[in-house]
Amino acid sequence: MKNIGKISFKEIKRISPSQFYSMKNCAYKSLLAAAFENKPLLPISPNAYFGTVLHKMLELIANGVVQSENDFNRMFDEQVKAIEKSLQQQGYSFYVPLQKNVRDFGMKKILLKKHLRAVSEQPLKSGGVKYHSEKWFESKDKLIGGKIDLLIENRDETEVVDFKTGAITEDVLDDAGEVFSEVKEGYKEQLKLYAYLYFENMGKFPTHLSLVDLAKQKFTVEFSQSECSAIYEEAKRLLHSTNESIKKGIFAANPTEANCKYCLYRPACSFFLKHIGMDYSFNDVSGLVRNVVRYQNGNVSVFLQNGGKQITVTSFPSEKFDELNDTRNKQLSIYNLRKEATGFVYSATKTTMIYE
Repeated sequence: MKNIGKISFKEIKRISPSQFYSMKNCAYKSLLAAAFENKPLLPISPNAYFGTVLHKMLELIANGVVQSENDFNRMFDEQVKAIEKSLQQQGYSFYVPLQKNVRDFGMKKILLKKHLRAVSEQPLKSGGVKYHSEKWFESKDKLIGGKIDLLIENRDETEVVDFKTGAITEDVLDDAGEVFSEVKEGYKEQLKLYAYLYFENMGKFPTHLSLVDLAKQKFTVEFSQSECSAIYEEAKRLLHSTNESIKKGIFAANPTEANCKYCLYRPACSFFLKHIGMDYSFNDVSGLVRNVVRYQNGNVSVFLQNGGKQITVTSFPSEKFDELNDTRNKQLSIYNLRKEATGFVYSATKTTMIYE
């Protein structure tokens, strides 16, 4: 059972290009993350932890640290073990081993290894081509900054490359109602911000912006210098207005499925808690505990009252009974549930967390 307590908001000193799009959609999420020192209030998906491993391996391959299959296998295992150790320290041992909890673990490893083969199959790099991995760039006022995954400089051309371990495109509708795939808007804006940071530091814009996925597919992002400058100014205004909300003590959020579904700070968001009192499409519930029952099979169910709705949450383990029984007539919020076929009935999962 966890408790949020009083939230002390902190000024956000700098935002990164990778953070910008999410912050634009809901700045309050970024404020909560800063208030909790970027320590999530809910378990992150195991796929996200594995994504960290994949991204680190791409960096090591690009840097030439991993050059052979033996190097790859050794470093891959080391990275996975390090993440699993961290998960156990955080109390998320239910994610260990990652191999059993990550979808397509083996396939993603195979795809990742193709990047190694691609490097080994390339002819020796000509003297005119320079590769820079994980290079830090920040604006002169230090308000915007982040690491570019890979910079490729060749005479008068510079390519900014960002590696993505998940889907890069999404299906969108055109004006005629036809469906087509397009690079996600957030990724486009991220690269354009990197392009402006490169310009601020180098006095010129890159000539190419690219995204590369695990399957080695490259996606080009078209851009203009004016677009990059406009997004940079927008990011600075967003940072200023977000910090102003702390000074004024006036906050706003945008509770939608897209913004909230994967937000790790939902338990601290009063806007979200109010929203799930009316919108039952989420796998989170909130309400007054009316009853707690332990059945003969040991399973424990909690019965909540939310306005005129009766909510049932089943499948808590037997050892949770005393703790849950002590919360009768208290307000609880329960996160990461599974919806059952019956209306307003949910079941607990291994990632379910309860906040008072």
